[in-house]
Amino acid sequence: MSAKYLLANCAVILVCSMPVQAETTPTANTTSNIEVITAAKEKAEEQLDEGLKSFGYLSGLAHGCVDSSQKTMLEREVMNLNNEIARALGVDRAFLFSAAFGYGSKMQIKTSDCKTVLDNYEKRVTKFRASKGGQK
Repeated sequence: MSAKYLLANCAVILVCSMPVQAETTPTANTTSNIEVITAAKEKAEEQLDEGLKSFGYLSGLAHGCVDSSQKTMLEREVMNLNNEIARALGVDRAFLFSAAFGYGSKMQIKTSDCKTVLDNYEKRVTKFRASKGGQK
């Protein structure tokens, strides 16, 4: 008798000798736990969607703050971000980001606010890339 066969038989015997737990019927407490978990999941998804919209809008504002020689580089970075969002979170969420980017890029922003917008954009990109395990 081989060692593998003997080990397999021992495993089957151990599993068969373990006590079986009786099935329980769902109680009100279990149902309320499920409702709480579902509500928390929905809230987390709403927060994620709002965060992506905000990030896209900020990216669009940053687009309006850079000069024409930097626009191509920023657009390429935004497209890369959108691709990362699509891969990680799906195309629906990537659409939220890109639609908000389009809206933000059409907004008129004061030149005096551009430094703050660009600083916030850089921080947000760094935070996003760090959450994905990458560097900017």
